[in-house]
Amino acid sequence: MKYFFLFSLIYISVTAFSQEKQHKIVWEINAKDTSVHSAIFRQINNVLSVAPDTKIEVVFHGNAISVLTHDSSLHVNKIQKEQQRGVIFAICNNSMKRLNVPASRLLPEVQIVPVAIMEIVKKQSEGYSYIKAGY
Repeated sequence: MKYFFLFSLIYISVTAFSQEKQHKIVWEINAKDTSVHSAIFRQINNVLSVAPDTKIEVVFHGNAISVLTHDSSLHVNKIQKEQQRGVIFAICNNSMKRLNVPASRLLPEVQIVPVAIMEIVKKQSEGYSYIKAGY
């Protein structure tokens, strides 16, 4: 009986620690460069291909916010596809104000956050890993 209890305790411990935790990533993007935009969609797809339950939020601010508008149709299909896979696309309200981008120009998939940097800090405090978009 003593060995059964010890074996059970070891089995439960090993099983609990071997469970893979869910990954969470917050990407920051502020570049207007379309090659950076293409790279982030490629990277998101790569991550979700190997870890489909990964939570992802991409926070756009500065000149990058143009990607999330109706008049920037280059990545609309990619945004919609990734949003259907659970990716959250967030846009900085301060950047929208500074660049005179009204909410009516945004794609419906986009969530407005008050301040991009605070959104990133919030996500990091929730256990998200921070990635700066780039090459």
